[in-house]
Amino acid sequence: MARITRIEATVERLAPVGAAKGYAGLDAPSFVRCRAVAEDGLVGTGVTGRFLASETAQFLAGPVSEALAGADGREIEAIRQRLIARFHPRGGTGVFVAALSALDMALWDLRARALGEPLWRLLGCARQAVPCYATVGLPGYTTEQLAATCREAAEAGFRGVKMLVAAGGRGVEEDAARVRAVRTAIGPSAWLMLDANCGMSVAEAKRLALLVEECDITWFEEPVFDNDLEALRELRRSVRMPIAAGQMMGSLAWFRDALARGAVDWLQFNAAYCGGVTGMLRVLALAEAHGVPVSHAGGWDIANAAVMAGHAHGGLLEMHGAQLALRARLSEDLEPEAGVMHLPERPGIGFAFRDPD
Repeated sequence: MARITRIEATVERLAPVGAAKGYAGLDAPSFVRCRAVAEDGLVGTGVTGRFLASETAQFLAGPVSEALAGADGREIEAIRQRLIARFHPRGGTGVFVAALSALDMALWDLRARALGEPLWRLLGCARQAVPCYATVGLPGYTTEQLAATCREAAEAGFRGVKMLVAAGGRGVEEDAARVRAVRTAIGPSAWLMLDANCGMSVAEAKRLALLVEECDITWFEEPVFDNDLEALRELRRSVRMPIAAGQMMGSLAWFRDALARGAVDWLQFNAAYCGGVTGMLRVLALAEAHGVPVSHAGGWDIANAAVMAGHAHGGLLEMHGAQLALRARLSEDLEPEAGVMHLPERPGIGFAFRDPD
């Protein structure tokens, strides 16, 4: 594989999904597309988003591109350490980790394409198919629409469905009624997950958990403000419902502490936010060592599927209804069949964007 000539990065925007109205984060349709361009013409692609997208793209296309000109793209760990030493020697997250996530992903894609192998096989080939759940319970739906949409996803073969709470201006009691309606609609077999997007106090989360305890919730995702570990730990010890968190966290120490302090029943992550493929592999190793199941969350199924298939501790893959518009941008896509994502044999991470018009 030839050396890197430049790193390109652009901010792209997706058309918003009407049913996502009231979703946390006004810039949700934005993301950063990163390209690692090598001397031989090969290109690796990575993504991140959605917060501070413009700043992340400028950092990648400017200082990072300059720092990596002529670097050997195979030396992914060395590149990470070089960038950390130069731009991020005192930790933290923010723009640097977002940029690193996209870059790392692009370098792994570049490596796989250079070797003519699918990334899932290079990462260990634990399985070639990954079970999926569908995040289709968006806040813009009426209760009737919500129940019907979740029923359709369950009938399509997805392992379970996830719905948002603490969104759209609804209170705890109204959310509880919507949860009960969805459970009735999907029946007793399908998994049902709740996601508050860090939108509740501990007291509110306890109240909702109590009101829907009979609904057999698989996990209550990111229930409390800021993913505060002490609050998560307190909630986990107060309710019978399993607790999940981590989808947009960028610090390996946060994942370590979440496990060590017993704050979660399910550990979640996303390669677009946690440091790319390399970061995700490290979090998977932590979860495996603690015996805690994992699930991808936060969108970008296409960017996470290869790792979930490659690593023996890989778990569920989220298919997010708010990112449907993304697929029109792709020349290489991954789509589930009957609720299962089958990884392709083609070289690379598994997805690629169409060239600009």
